[in-house]
Amino acid sequence: MISIPKFTRHLTLLLIAQAISGSAGPVLFLVSGLLGPTLAPTLALTTLPMSLVVIGIAVASPLASWTMSRIGRKHGHLLGLSLTFAGTVTACIALMKSNFSIYCVGNTICGAGAAFNNQIRFTAAEKAGDQKALVHSWVLMFSLFAAILGPWIAEHGRDLLHAGPYTGSLVILAAMIACLMLLLLWLPSDMPARLPPGSVAAHKISKRAVLSQPKFWLGACSGTASFATMTLLMSATPLQMHEISHFTSAETTSTIQSHIVAMFLPSLFSGVLLSYLGVRKLITLGVVIFAVCIGLAYQSSHFHHYWWALVLLGVGWNFLFLASSTWISQSFSGPERFVAQGANDLFVYGTQSLASLAAGGLLFAFGWKVLVLIPLPFLVGLLIFMSRFFGQTKKHATAN
Repeated sequence: MISIPKFTRHLTLLLIAQAISGSAGPVLFLVSGLLGPTLAPTLALTTLPMSLVVIGIAVASPLASWTMSRIGRKHGHLLGLSLTFAGTVTACIALMKSNFSIYCVGNTICGAGAAFNNQIRFTAAEKAGDQKALVHSWVLMFSLFAAILGPWIAEHGRDLLHAGPYTGSLVILAAMIACLMLLLLWLPSDMPARLPPGSVAAHKISKRAVLSQPKFWLGACSGTASFATMTLLMSATPLQMHEISHFTSAETTSTIQSHIVAMFLPSLFSGVLLSYLGVRKLITLGVVIFAVCIGLAYQSSHFHHYWWALVLLGVGWNFLFLASSTWISQSFSGPERFVAQGANDLFVYGTQSLASLAAGGLLFAFGWKVLVLIPLPFLVGLLIFMSRFFGQTKKHATAN
């Protein structure tokens, strides 16, 4: 069953922003992957620009939420888009000059801008009332448009300018980001109230209080498990399929494309599923799907093993990440929400960057069958922690 949220101006603008600003990542990843071997001084540094995007997201995530707590969501998102615009222009100039170092700087700046973009899901949910789960799922679904739009921009801008391959792609992206900034001027203003004296100390106390709460770690661990598992297996799959198992480029590409669709398409119904099952059962379902995915990937003797494993990997990620984001939104809705959201994204995207960096090394050092089993202890640990958390919560409620 597909359920549709109430489309206010606030939500509509944010969904458009998610589709457009989210396309920056796919554009940069494609350009980096295709030009990396010729642009980088050594083949060992080919994937560095892609890793710097993820590292930029992880490092800037706490800064993004802190900034929004000071200047408001609207101005925070405009600042993030300004960073993405500046990073895209820097990367474009780097391609014109064939300068790898400047290109890396541009990718890092874009990663910092993406940290602000990742707050869209929380911004949208703040005014969603009892539709938080549904709104989170629709923001995720619009990431599918970003995944489609990004490759389209990269392909159609590849030879647009004589300044060099893909410079036209980055010019198109920069122009779209600039137009989006103008569009978000229509976003309702939400300047935070003036903080009372002593608020800095209060903020520090709230930060310690948030990080000491088990309910924060339930959301953070769920989100971290979703991204770490997905990134580790997805990053290693093209190497395993094409370079080691010698599947064709078309088969490898088809598997990754199907995985990307499976990450976002379930958002058509996963919001309703979350409302029906609740966070605990959806996390459990996500872990079970991950386990089936790992079992299929471990077999890895035929193309359909890889294909189904990557599709289930996308669905499991969707369920876990949606449950995590919704839980953080519902559990922290006061002034402490910025601390919770920033810390959550730091752990989630920081772990993603580590998984991305480690995937290739783990694959070639230990092999595919060992690599796919690595997430299992962490997924089991998540289930144990969640069971104890809800057990203690039930016991406390019964005592009262």
